[in-house]
Amino acid sequence: MLYNAALLPVRAASVVFGVWPRGTPEAELARDQRLARRLPSVVPGSLWIHGASVGEARIIGALAKEIRRRRPGQPLAVSSVTTTGHAQLPKPPAIDAAFFLPLDFPSVQRRAFDVIAPSMIVLVETELWPNLLAEARRRRVPVVIVNGRLAPERLTRYRRLSGLYGPLLCGIDAIGAAGRDETARFLALGVSERAVHVLGNLKFDLPAPDDDPAVIRARSGLAPDRPVVVAGSTGDGEDRLVLDAFSTARRDVPDLLLLLAPRHPERFASAAEEAARRGLFVSRVSGGAAAADVDVLLVDTIGQLAALYALAGSAFVGGSLVPVGGHNLLEPLAAGVPVLFGPHTHHVAEIAAELQRTGAGLRVENADALGRAWAELATQPDERARRVALGREFLAANRGALGRAADLVLAVWDRSRSVGLA
Repeated sequence: MLYNAALLPVRAASVVFGVWPRGTPEAELARDQRLARRLPSVVPGSLWIHGASVGEARIIGALAKEIRRRRPGQPLAVSSVTTTGHAQLPKPPAIDAAFFLPLDFPSVQRRAFDVIAPSMIVLVETELWPNLLAEARRRRVPVVIVNGRLAPERLTRYRRLSGLYGPLLCGIDAIGAAGRDETARFLALGVSERAVHVLGNLKFDLPAPDDDPAVIRARSGLAPDRPVVVAGSTGDGEDRLVLDAFSTARRDVPDLLLLLAPRHPERFASAAEEAARRGLFVSRVSGGAAAADVDVLLVDTIGQLAALYALAGSAFVGGSLVPVGGHNLLEPLAAGVPVLFGPHTHHVAEIAAELQRTGAGLRVENADALGRAWAELATQPDERARRVALGREFLAANRGALGRAADLVLAVWDRSRSVGLA
């Protein structure tokens, strides 16, 4: 009740949102889906898989494919919160329907459940929407979390709001945790040991893009032998540090090119301006083939970074030189590229620690260290090859979470159906 009372101003704003003048057809559809007005037609009893944004959308695609392989006739509906995530969701016929998650208001969630009529909900990572979970409980729809993650700061927030989140978490049928640290945090919130299963991180099982690096180079206008480094998913304030590192690396590798991929589209322009202020020639991926003398190629598109990593001699994953907590450290490894990351990795702590321990990844403490590491890997092919091999071994040793997640989802789903039939 307190949660919904706090949402009253937002609900009032949504009324205005609902009658706002029309934009593009796509924006209008997104608005209507968020208000549960124009959701796609779905076969009753669908399995509904939800994730917030781009990273979760890739997991949704892999999990949906695995479930469809095991249960070919099972209807699947998928959703996301963000526009960029929605663009990366699998589309029919891989699934039956894809849509934006309706806003977490009681009446909106009731309309959504009336239309989707799910037999089960699978939440990728830790997407805890109180009214969605409450409506699922009212309708006796089982809920499973896969790739469950709980960062330390989120644990603190959930503890502070334990009156809200404690019952929600304890009402979830099963939680497939991504690692041991996450398992301990879920248990610390009062979740039963019987409900928590350590499945591993599903991102280890995501396939590498099948794009040919030589074709990508030609399409981007890059010479076959030009050395490239990537800075992916950079955070606010991090582009400046990455460009400092690039300047350091260029002292030893003058023809080095930087592929710079800010995490959020609203920062594309500022990243380009930061590079231009330094006298660097900037091109954009969306503009087609770059000129031969380009210094920085700005990745201003969504969904291409995983494939572009394959062009690099080494890749830095952002959100880690600034205190964001780090992003997906596995994508460069899957592309066969050594991965570097900064000191702030609390969102990916277990993976970062294992990458350091095995030598499959390299932690850099600051921009100067990043620049030196980029230069060393560009000029020392044997060291680069060693780290690439260690990266492949690291990925191979940790795969299998996708199958375990599908096992858990289908076991809970089958159990709930047998109870319903009884």
